[in-house]
Amino acid sequence: MKSELNSLFWRQLFIPLLVLGSILMMGFVGFIYIEGYTPLDSIYMLLITFTTIGYGEIQPLSVAGRTFNIFLIISGFTAGFYSLGRLSAFFLDGELKKLLKRKAMNKALESLSDHYIVCGYGKTGRKIIDDLLSKNLKVVLIENDSERVERLKELYNNNLIHVFGDATHDETLLLCGINKAKILISVLTSDAENLFVTLSAKDLNRNIKVITRVDDINSTHKFKKAGADFIISPIDIATDRIISIATTSTDFFSFVEFAGGKEELKDYKFELVEIHEGSDLVGKTFKQANLPQRTNLVVIGYYSVNNDLKINPKADHLIHLSDRLLVFGMEEQVQLLRAIAK
Repeated sequence: MKSELNSLFWRQLFIPLLVLGSILMMGFVGFIYIEGYTPLDSIYMLLITFTTIGYGEIQPLSVAGRTFNIFLIISGFTAGFYSLGRLSAFFLDGELKKLLKRKAMNKALESLSDHYIVCGYGKTGRKIIDDLLSKNLKVVLIENDSERVERLKELYNNNLIHVFGDATHDETLLLCGINKAKILISVLTSDAENLFVTLSAKDLNRNIKVITRVDDINSTHKFKKAGADFIISPIDIATDRIISIATTSTDFFSFVEFAGGKEELKDYKFELVEIHEGSDLVGKTFKQANLPQRTNLVVIGYYSVNNDLKINPKADHLIHLSDRLLVFGMEEQVQLLRAIAK
């Protein structure tokens, strides 16, 4: 950013002022050398020439002096108009303002940690961002549509940090502080882009959790190899919900929506808690672990080490290292389970 600011200063201010200053210096020296003016007389001649006051010459100019003065007037006014145009662009057209905004954004990005990075602002991306911001979470959006970015600035004001760039480029992810981010959510328009973002994110930060959308179910194994922690298929979700409604008297997805919209349940949430080495839960059955009594959490299911989701685990199912338990409860209850899981 500092080099960019220096570059802008050089292009917009320094060069025009240097050209104008060089012409004035040339005029100052020229009047002294050609006409034999004193330094004060030379400065006076420059002032009445460039301000177009025209009080008259101090002494009649020679042919060489008049020729030099013609050149000085033409070059001086040309440089003056050029400099005025560049200065106007710098201050009035907003280039300085844009750069200062970018500098402020970069400063805000540098101070972030444990934040969420969302790649892509379509219908899905907008819903994700709205929900994350409603929970007062720190969110950085990557979007490569400049017109959409401008609309986002009006829509979210300073509540959302939006970076204009390509999420598949490492430098864009680094700018967003991926090395300190908690979760990256990729909902770009194609599976190829989402796969590339997943690979880049895991290469830059091994510990970041990556949630990605996949449209082609056959590509799921590629995303697993790339390191995606959660792979969301809209087709699978729709299918599971239809089957759930068709074959049972209850619908888990409706319950999730219901829980999210109820004021009395606003302190409750769904969380994933990973089982770490050294936890007394490793090797125990769910009955032996006795989690509902120890934490008051509802255990809905778990992700095994191969990323398969098991819903409503049986009492004799074993808990393994690196399993991720899907639970429902309050924050302090979840934190208690995290302590046990470590």
